[in-house]
Amino acid sequence: MILYHGSKSGIKGSIHPISRAECDFGRGFYMGDKEDQPKSLVSEFKDNMFYELDCDFSGLKVLEFTDDYESQLDWSLFIAYNRKQFDTEKYTKLSKKYEAYNNDYDVIAGLIADDKMTEALQRFFDGTFSDKALIAAMSRVKLGRQFVAKTEIACSNEHIKIVSSRKLSDNELLTAKAFNDQRRRQNTTVLNEITTRFRRSTDVKFFDEILEEYGL
Repeated sequence: MILYHGSKSGIKGSIHPISRAECDFGRGFYMGDKEDQPKSLVSEFKDNMFYELDCDFSGLKVLEFTDDYESQLDWSLFIAYNRKQFDTEKYTKLSKKYEAYNNDYDVIAGLIADDKMTEALQRFFDGTFSDKALIAAMSRVKLGRQFVAKTEIACSNEHIKIVSSRKLSDNELLTAKAFNDQRRRQNTTVLNEITTRFRRSTDVKFFDEILEEYGL
């Protein structure tokens, strides 16, 4: 499987799971199945590097969030845990579940929720968006899927091989800027449409209700 990674200043030495712990799926090495998104993340950095990777995760313990409702809700709560959006000391049951996700899996895969979709997630976390509104928002944005190598063994050359690495060309930088501009406009339109669509919905749940339902 070919995946892509963008770096602000290039990979130094071997690949390691050393991102910030507050990223979507916790600390790890992040890759995507589409080129545009990782390019857009690093296009504004002068020392950017873009990598094409040949990945084989066979034999590893892999958690993959799917497209059904329960899995998407699980995905959003896992992001909430890693982004510290609820009181982990209060909601110990959820905290232990997602701590296990971070510690027990070699690879975690699911929809990309990049920085430009933070508003949709934040609307969910602050109670403006319901569960179904958030899922509708994410389904409208085709960023692809992210794969996060969580352990040293998953990051090893046995499972991730660098096929190519390069600095983004001037044309790629222009394309990435256009991609970012389009995403900003698209986000505004999508969020406004979804806000209107779900304004009077009754068969929905909100973040605080879901936390209580899942238990302390």
